[in-house]
Amino acid sequence: MKWWGRSLTLDAIVSAVSEWTPIIMVGLIAVEAFGVGLPASPKPFGRPGMMAVMAVVTAVLARIINEPMGVMLHRPRPFESVGFIPLVGHDAGDSFPSNHATGAFALAIAMTGVPGYGHLLLVLGTMLALSRVYVGLHYLTDVVAGAIHGTVVAWIVRLLFQSLHILSHSGAW
Repeated sequence: MKWWGRSLTLDAIVSAVSEWTPIIMVGLIAVEAFGVGLPASPKPFGRPGMMAVMAVVTAVLARIINEPMGVMLHRPRPFESVGFIPLVGHDAGDSFPSNHATGAFALAIAMTGVPGYGHLLLVLGTMLALSRVYVGLHYLTDVVAGAIHGTVVAWIVRLLFQSLHILSHSGAW
């Protein structure tokens, strides 16, 4: 299960991705929320920052749902089961589904209607999920389940926001 140690550079990059990507993703969403926008990023929904609000609501809701699932399924982390020290420090606990993958995909999928953001956040979310496997904190099935869960919650929240007319129905999804 331990995949690192062959390249210190790769180990450092993947460790940084594992630890800093959530902050970068939230930072990008904050840029959208404050209406700054990325270059050539029009506001297709008429309410600056509403997509960012929806993304945060989605991630929080997905995380709230994740907690009882993890406790109920109680799958130990790889470093606990196999018996090694992970590449990045982390407490023992429930591994399935991955909170990081769930949150990352909830944020990314919620922002897919915003040009310049959705695809970038999806790439970052995928990198984050895979990095959590590489550093020894999750099994691949943990992050796949988290990605699916985050995606489903994002779709449900998006439909709810649209049905309540908080978002227009014109967004690309």
